[in-house]
Formats: sequence, structure tokens, C-alpha cells
Amino acid sequence: MIVIPQNLPSQVAPLTWLLGTWVGWGTQSSPEGSNLVTFEFDCQVVGEQVSTRLAVFNTDAVVEVDAQVGALEGIDLLPRSGVASEETAYWKVLKDTDGEDNYLQVTSASTDGIAGLWVGRVQGPRIRLLIDTAVHKEGAPAASLGERMLGLVNSDIFFNETLNTDKGDFVVSGRVARVEEAKPIETFEKE
Repeated sequence: MIVIPQNLPSQVAPLTWLLGTWVGWGTQSSPEGSNLVTFEFDCQVVGEQVSTRLAVFNTDAVVEVDAQVGALEGIDLLPRSGVASEETAYWKVLKDTDGEDNYLQVTSASTDGIAGLWVGRVQGPRIRLLIDTAVHKEGAPAASLGERMLGLVNSDIFFNETLNTDKGDFVVSGRVARVEEAKPIETFEKE
């Protein structure tokens, strides 16, 4: 069930299904190989935007985890062994050329040393983003192409991100389940 926060700005209404704190598991692949990881995804309203924080944790996986295993069950099977990466992003919903509130601009920065501007669309409980511009710190992978897809399926968010870089392809995919509803939205009195 989706709980709509009181005083939700209409500009972020298309992203209501993302709000809250989510946890789950999945895989992370790079040119060096692939491994099982766990995730924390937090999505809150900040002004007329949405702020997200995605933390990816390495695991000491000694078990095979079937792809059908649920988000919460997967977390229990995969003990964390450290932070792999973390990203903070701000999502803004804009009107498209047809006047629909479904065009997205997302700015992000990660501990991997990559900052990006993503553009895309939200259509119901589905999002597709493409990287428009990316910059990187010295030594970090230089992203030339990138795509993110998120979708709500049976109350879980399934997602996939692919970055094509000068150091090879990096892919993160998984599923997360909501464990907390969105925090109350702070309002300010107008002077």
C-alpha cells in the first residue's frame, strides 16, 4: 500500500510510489567480476523535488541466492562486509512537450567519483532514465552511456542500472522492499 504524505507538493506526485525507505539485494557486475550485494534506498520529499540516497553494500556471500528470493529474505541471507558505494540524487518532475508531468531531470553524485545529469520519464510505477552528462574525478570510470530502469512489481521495486565506461560496463540490479513510509514533509510559513 502506498501512503501519500500530507501536504505532498503536486510536482512530485508522479514519484509518490518511490517514497520511503527500502532495503533489498541484487548483483553488481564490473569488468573484474560479479558479486551479490545488498541495498538501502531512501526517497524523501525536499521542497518541490525528491531526494534519494542509494547505498550498496558488499556481502560475504557463501550461499547461492535464487533470483526468485524476495527482497527481505535476500537481506537475511547476505551479511554485509562493507560499503561498496553510495549515491545521493535530486529528482525534479517537469512538464513534457505535451504538458504532462512525467519528464524527469535527476542530478546525482556518488562515492565512486561520478556525477551525472539523467533525463527520462515516469509512466505510472515505471521510470526510465538515460545519462545526459557525466563527469568523473581522476581515476574514476568515465561514463559515456548510462541507463536506469525502475518499476514497482507486487509492492517491490525492481531496478537495473548499466553504465558503459572507458573501463568497461558496470551493472547493478536488484529488488528492494519498503520498510518505512516517507518522513513527514517539512513546511515553512510564508512571510
